[in-house]
Amino acid sequence: MNKKPQVLVCQRGARHRYTIPRMLEEAGMLAALYTDSTVHSAAGKLARFTGKGGRLQALTAREPKGIPAGKIYSSDRLLISAASRGLVSGELSRSYQRWGLQKADVVYSMYGEDLPFVHWAKKQGAKIIVDVFISPLANRNLFEEQRKFGVHGGYPLNEEECRVSRTRGIGAYAPIADILLCPSEWVAEGVREFVPEEAHKIRVVPYGSSIQPGEQKNVQPGRLLFAGRDALRKGLPYFAEAVVNLKKSGVELDARVAGLTAESCSWMPCADALNFLGVVKMDQMSAEYEKADAFVLPSLAEGQAGVVLEALAHGCPVIATKESGVDFKHGENGLLVERRSVAQLEDSIKLILTNRNLRDKLGTNGKAFFEAEFSVDVWKHRLIEVIGNC
Repeated sequence: MNKKPQVLVCQRGARHRYTIPRMLEEAGMLAALYTDSTVHSAAGKLARFTGKGGRLQALTAREPKGIPAGKIYSSDRLLISAASRGLVSGELSRSYQRWGLQKADVVYSMYGEDLPFVHWAKKQGAKIIVDVFISPLANRNLFEEQRKFGVHGGYPLNEEECRVSRTRGIGAYAPIADILLCPSEWVAEGVREFVPEEAHKIRVVPYGSSIQPGEQKNVQPGRLLFAGRDALRKGLPYFAEAVVNLKKSGVELDARVAGLTAESCSWMPCADALNFLGVVKMDQMSAEYEKADAFVLPSLAEGQAGVVLEALAHGCPVIATKESGVDFKHGENGLLVERRSVAQLEDSIKLILTNRNLRDKLGTNGKAFFEAEFSVDVWKHRLIEVIGNC
């Protein structure tokens, strides 16, 4: 019987609530988890002991459940770096290298993180899997939006940074990777465009979601839902313009925006047409999905948008771009629109409002699509199969 490969997972923060290392542990394949501050680091232990609020207290939520404490290595280097304004390097690679490989055969690292350690691990003979969680095309698309609207959306870019994102981004990680793990075809498309010579390393493995499927109840005709905290990157200006045009033609709509306020979007044309809800808690979001006539996300750059999966899980019809990172079959389990296309958004919204049989089909098929393709069990099976063939 072949020995299972042992995997060292390197990730910053509680990405996917530590689902990746937990799935590997359940499969008997986790060598260790290397990360920054958690409940097991000195800062996390202090937070639990003092019980004080604030940024430190937030660390108590960073608990890698289902992973033995002896396999968790966490460093406060990033936290100290932020507190000391850079006097201590934020690079975790030195800590990781000091901890070694823990007898791992494979290192699973996140795109854009800890490149020196990845190089070191490769020299030690480890196979390298790089999780490309955002498209390499993201900076280019976002830079175009910044120039168009005159705002930076929290990510001030310039042409030089977009060029460097090719050479120092995927161009730096792809050559040393054995596998480039992409959550969607959109992300894979960006990798192929930037480093076509490395395209043979691409494996498309969508992320799963642990959200419990819900049911649509008391659907409000004409109620549209958008969710996200980055108006520029997620295409909110185009949604707003489409809503304005539809309202001018006599269509009654309640276009609701979860995650943003009117003040934060004051720069945006047509913002007055939207109903801003601010930050919405998850239990309240479930109610929003249950009542929405459609969920709309005209995003310009994602890896895989979790809010789209949440909408699908509730049986809420979805209108989205391919850049949302969810690979729909147009007209079967969702409606696809081209990014920046106000006209296609208008047509898709009108189609949902006027063709109720299609709307119901999209909702039913979308939920089945979620259950078949995006459960944690399906994700785990695909991930383990890819790693096993590394």
